[in-house]
Amino acid sequence: MAAAARDGPAGEKQLRRHTGGSYIGPFMDRCLRLIMGLFGLLLVWGGCDAPNAGLDDPLPILSGPVTTFNDRTDIFYAAVLLTLEEGSSLDSIWAELYLEAGELADSLGTDTLLASVSLQDDASGGDILAEDDVYGASFASPLPPASGGIVRFLFVARVSGISDSLSAILSLINLRPVILSVTAATTMILPTNGFNIDTVRVVANDPDGLDDIRRVSFTSLKPDSTLANSGTPITLADNGQLVGWGDALANDGIFSRIILLSADADSGTYIYKFVAADFAGAVSDTVSHSVEVTP
Repeated sequence: MAAAARDGPAGEKQLRRHTGGSYIGPFMDRCLRLIMGLFGLLLVWGGCDAPNAGLDDPLPILSGPVTTFNDRTDIFYAAVLLTLEEGSSLDSIWAELYLEAGELADSLGTDTLLASVSLQDDASGGDILAEDDVYGASFASPLPPASGGIVRFLFVARVSGISDSLSAILSLINLRPVILSVTAATTMILPTNGFNIDTVRVVANDPDGLDDIRRVSFTSLKPDSTLANSGTPITLADNGQLVGWGDALANDGIFSRIILLSADADSGTYIYKFVAADFAGAVSDTVSHSVEVTP
């Protein structure tokens, strides 16, 4: 019994050591496994080049796209600003044309490539200024005349196999010109001989640009209800010619015409009706102006 009593505590102590060892072992094992796992992740994240590949490579940056369409010549113009890191070399840069909206887009789809053109920065092919980092090109429209709708340009630049792209939307819908104001005499006196002179001026604009205004003109309804000049519209000019036209400055959007009132003209009310037309045939709203001619 005594031996049993001695062996009991000793056996219990051994059991406790063994039991304690059985808990410490798995704990340390888990710790070691965790440390090794973290070390493995560090090796994967820090020691492998694949995730970081390309971070230091030169990246082309496209910005400031400019797109226009001339409906008189059916010519597109596309340009974009390219920014490169110092020392990097451009592989290629181009623009692609797609349909975005309209009847053609409904029938052909918006993913149909209509044209692809290389962009230049050497003042050729439609580029305006050489070596200004603005790459541009002009090209004939692949669309049927007067197609209308909206197109999308996709600009793409590639450097060392790395690309950047940028989209721009352009509406081909022609917008009407607008007459902003009319300046003319409201009263005139019939001369006893010769002529009295007035200068008529019209301020006109076109959302598609002043150069899209083809004509600014007016008709004059006389007091006897007939039209002056046999009904042919009287044209105004924005040519900067004071003599003959009374226009002070060319291409400023102010269209002018010198009007002569002769001694044999009728007295009464004259009604001028002004319109502006663009090269697509769109016409502005009519603006009226009355002149009272007295003896």
